[in-house]
Amino acid sequence: MLDQKRDRSPEPIVTKTYKTLRVPAEVYPYSAGVYGGLLGGLGMIPFAVIYGLLSGNGIWYPVNLIAATIIRTWQQASPAELAQFSIPGLFFGLLIHFAMSMGLGLTFAVLLPGLDARPLLWSFIVGPILWGGAVFAGLPLFNPVMARLVDWPSFALANFAYSLILGLWVARTPKIPAE
Repeated sequence: MLDQKRDRSPEPIVTKTYKTLRVPAEVYPYSAGVYGGLLGGLGMIPFAVIYGLLSGNGIWYPVNLIAATIIRTWQQASPAELAQFSIPGLFFGLLIHFAMSMGLGLTFAVLLPGLDARPLLWSFIVGPILWGGAVFAGLPLFNPVMARLVDWPSFALANFAYSLILGLWVARTPKIPAE
């Protein structure tokens, strides 16, 4: 009986501290980023056409530069050759351009819940970072001719248009419950 009445100290309680992750109740759907990226990609096209006209290289030059990623023989093409209309150049150039635009838009939508969810503001920060990363990291590997011949001021203006359109589209898209 004496053992039962002995004063036992309680077992120490071990607590663990975890950093809390703030998960928003509502998020923008990923499809908003895909569609916003597609529309942003469309918004880049007038800048490419204007650049082609003002540079004297013609309107097909920018899309053919992009197509040189897949049409490897164009890696050694002269600017005059890249200025010519080509159905495969148009097809592959637009395919790559819109795939990149939608992929980067999706990436933006995936990143957005981790930010403070102001899509228009963040599109001007994240959009150029994503495009810049894709261009500076991937372009020299996959398309050295475009890395060498791209006109950076017109590309920057086109990226501004992309970011504006992406941010506006995502911002106007209704949020959905986070799952």
